[in-house]
Amino acid sequence: MTNKKPKIRLPKNVVPIQYDLQLKPDLYNFTFEGIDTITLNILKDTKIIKLHSKELDIETAEILVKKNKIFAEISYEEDKDFVIFTFPQKILKGKYKMKIVFKGILNNKMRGFYRSEYLHNGEKKFMATTQFEATDARRAFPCCDEPEQKAIFNVSLIIPKDKNAISNTLPVSIKEHSDNLQIIDFAPSPKMSTYLLAFIVGDFEYIEKESKSGVKVRVHTTPGKKHQAEFALETAVKVLDFYEEYFNIKYPLNTLDMIAVPDFSSGAMENWGAITYRETALLVDEEKSATSNKQWVALVIAHELAHQWFGNLVTMHWWTDLWLNEGFASYIEYLAVDKIFPHWHIWNQFNINDLGVALKLDSLENTHPIEIHVHNPDEIGEIFDEVSYSKGASIIRMLAEYLGEENFRDGLRYYLKKHSYKNTKTIDLWNALEKVSEKPVKKVMHNWTSKGGYPLLSAVQEKNKINITQERFFSSSKSKKENKENTIWQVPVSIKTEKENYAFLLNNKKQNIEIKDFYYLKLNDHEISFFRSIYSEDLLEKLKTPILNKELNSSNRLGIVRDLFACAEAQIIKTSTVLSFLESYKNEDDYIVWAEISAGLSKIKQISTKEKYTKMLDIFTIELFSPIYKKIGWDKKENEKHTDTLLRSLVTSKLGQSGEKKVLEEARKYFTQILQGVKISSDLRSVIYSLNTFTNKKEFNLFIDLYKKEDLHEEKNRIGQALANFQDEKTLEKVCNFALSKDVRMQDSIMILASVASNPMGRDVCLSFINKNWQELLNRYGDGGHMLSRLVKAFSFTAENKHHKEIAKFFKKNKAPGAERAIKQTLERIENNILWLKKDSKDLNKFLK
Repeated sequence: MTNKKPKIRLPKNVVPIQYDLQLKPDLYNFTFEGIDTITLNILKDTKIIKLHSKELDIETAEILVKKNKIFAEISYEEDKDFVIFTFPQKILKGKYKMKIVFKGILNNKMRGFYRSEYLHNGEKKFMATTQFEATDARRAFPCCDEPEQKAIFNVSLIIPKDKNAISNTLPVSIKEHSDNLQIIDFAPSPKMSTYLLAFIVGDFEYIEKESKSGVKVRVHTTPGKKHQAEFALETAVKVLDFYEEYFNIKYPLNTLDMIAVPDFSSGAMENWGAITYRETALLVDEEKSATSNKQWVALVIAHELAHQWFGNLVTMHWWTDLWLNEGFASYIEYLAVDKIFPHWHIWNQFNINDLGVALKLDSLENTHPIEIHVHNPDEIGEIFDEVSYSKGASIIRMLAEYLGEENFRDGLRYYLKKHSYKNTKTIDLWNALEKVSEKPVKKVMHNWTSKGGYPLLSAVQEKNKINITQERFFSSSKSKKENKENTIWQVPVSIKTEKENYAFLLNNKKQNIEIKDFYYLKLNDHEISFFRSIYSEDLLEKLKTPILNKELNSSNRLGIVRDLFACAEAQIIKTSTVLSFLESYKNEDDYIVWAEISAGLSKIKQISTKEKYTKMLDIFTIELFSPIYKKIGWDKKENEKHTDTLLRSLVTSKLGQSGEKKVLEEARKYFTQILQGVKISSDLRSVIYSLNTFTNKKEFNLFIDLYKKEDLHEEKNRIGQALANFQDEKTLEKVCNFALSKDVRMQDSIMILASVASNPMGRDVCLSFINKNWQELLNRYGDGGHMLSRLVKAFSFTAENKHHKEIAKFFKKNKAPGAERAIKQTLERIENNILWLKKDSKDLNKFLK
C-alpha cells in the first residue's frame, strides 16, 4: 500500500498532429475493427515509435516515407500499456503518416469502447459507446493517450444502416459501404486531448433546440424515453447561453449532443460536443422524478458544460492538475444553476454538498494535496475524489470572494483566451487572476493547493480584542499528536457581529483583531472560506441566542454546528457539549441546517451501535426533530420552498430511522398505497421504501420484484438503496448476492453493496461477502477507476476493532487497484472512531440519561 508506482510516460520525440480513425463495431459479436492513420511529427531521428495500446490486437503498422511503405515489427510492454513499433531503418525527423490496422473487444467494463445493454419492448438491445477519461482511449485505438498530446480527430464509423451514430462533431457524409452497412464521416474535431473523443452507435431518438447563438443542442435517449429529456434540453440551452456570456467566448462547436447511456461508470463525461451521461444524471420524468434528482441533473449538466471551456478548450498539462478541470467545474456549476433556478438557493446547498464533504476528507492525515503528482494510470483514478472536486471548488469560491466577482470573471476570460487549445498548469490560472486583479494570488493560494489539509481557527476574547490563532485541523486526535504540521495558510477571514462585518487576510499563526462593543461574533461569514472555527466557552455561549432567534443566516447556523460536531470527533470538545448546544436549534426550519444536524447525529449513532445508550440517542433525536416534523408533515404545501421539499424527506427519514412510531405507521400506509397503484409523491418514495425495509424483513422478495420490474433508473436506485436497510443479517446476505446478480447493472452493484456496508447490521455481512467474492469484484472494477474506493470507504463508520483488523489484514493480502489511498483513509477513520468512542461514551451515556 505504500509502494510508489513507477513513472509511466511516453517519450516526447513523437507528437501526433491528426488521427484519421475508421472503426467498424460489431454489436452481435462484441468486437470492432479499426484503421488508425496518424499524422506524426517526429522530432528526432528514430527507429522506434511508442504509442499507448491496451487490449488491442494490432495486425500491421506501416509508415509512409516519401512514397515507400515501411512496415514495423510490433511488440508490447503490457505493464505500461505501450505498443512498440520497431522499423528496419531510421525514420528521420519530419512529418509522416503512420497507418495501423487493429482489432478490439467491445468490453462490458464501462471503459474504453464498450457495450451497453438495455431492453426495448421486451427485447434485449445493445449500443456501443465510449468512456476514455482518464486513460482508456488506448483501449479503442493506438494513440498518444496523454492530455498534453492534443490533435485533430477525423472519425469514420462503419455501421449497420438501421443504426445511428454520434461523435464529437456532426456528420459531413453518409455513404453506402455494402449491402447492410453505411459509412459515416464526421467533421474534423477541434484540436483536443484523446480522453475527450467520443463515438456512440445504436438506436436513439432525440429532441433538439437552438441556443441564442445558433448551437444545435440535442438530447439523445434509447427508444421510448425522449419524453424524459425535456428538462435536460431546456436546462442545457440556458446554461450554454449563460456560459457564452460569462466566459465571453462562443462555444467552439456548432453542435452539443447529450447522450443517456444505460451503463455508465460515473455521473457524466464531458467529451467535447458529445457529452455522455448515466440515465439518472440526464433524464427527468415529470411524474416520477424527485425534486432532488431534478436538482442533481441540473448541476451535472452545468458541470459538464463548464468543461467545454474549462478542460476542453483549455486542458490541464497532466493529471497532477486534474483539480483545475474538476474543481473549477464543481464551482461554476453552482453559478450557472443559481442564475437559472434562483429559487433553489443552491449556494446554500454548496455548504453541505461540497464544502462539507471536502472538510471531512481533507481533515485526514491520509488526504492529499490538490496538486498531486501521479505517474501511473492506477494512481489517476484515486484522485477523482472530494479533494480534487469539492475542495477544489471550495478554494476557488474562497478566491473568487477574495478577488471580487468582476476581477475573478475577467481573470478567467483572460486565462481562457490566452490558453485556448493549449495545456496549462495551476500557476497559469494564478498568473491570469493575479494580472487582472493585481492581488497576490500565487502567494495566497500556494499552500492551499500544494499541501494537504486546512486550518482550524480559534477565537478567544481578550477585552476588546479577539485573538485568532490557526493550526492544522485533524479529525483524528492520534494524527494530530503524531503530525508535526506547521503550515501557515493565507486565510481570507470574515467576522460577523450583530453590528458590522470585518474582513482581513490571516497570514500568521496568531493575529489580534480589535472589535469594540459587540455581543456575538461569528467567524467565516456565509461559510465562504475553507477552514473550521472553534470558540472559547464565553463566545460560544453568546452564539446561542442569534441561532435561536435566527439572526444569523442559515449558512452561518450550519457552519457553527458542523464545526462543533467535527471538534467533538477530533476530541477537542466533549460530544455532550454539541448535543447540549443543539437546544439552540429548536426553532430551526432550514433544510441545510437540519441536514448537518442529521449527519452529525447519524455519525454518533453509527459508531455507537453496540453502546447501551443508543436507544436514548434515538429518543433525543425524536425530541429534537419532532417540532419541525409537525410543521413540515408528509404533505406538500402549495407553493412551498424548493428546500422544504428536500427537508420533508430528510425529517421523515430521520424520525423513522430513530423508531418514531407515527412516522413508521405513515410510511407503511403510503407503501401499501404504492403497491395498490396510488400515485405517491416521488419526493417521498425513497423514504417510504427505506422505512419499510427497516421494519419488515419479510418483504425482501417483494422489493426484489419491484426492482426487476421498474424501468425508470432513478426509481430502481431508490429501491436498490432501500434493500440495504433491512435489519437482519440473513436478508442482507441475500441483498449482497442480488447486488452481483444479472438483474443489477454493473454500474449499480457497488451502490447497493456500499449501502449494506454503511448499515451497522450489514458490516460483518458485507465484509464476509467481499472476502468470498473479491475476484469477481476485481474482474469487474479492478482496472483502476473509483468503484472499489467507494466500496472501501463505506466501512468508515464502524468503531469496532475487529473491523479495523479484518480490513487491514484483507488488503495486506489482496490488491485493490486505484483504492490504496481509500484503504488508508478508511483505516484512519475507523481507528479514530474507536478512540472517540472510548473517550466519550461514559460522558454521552450520562448526558443522555
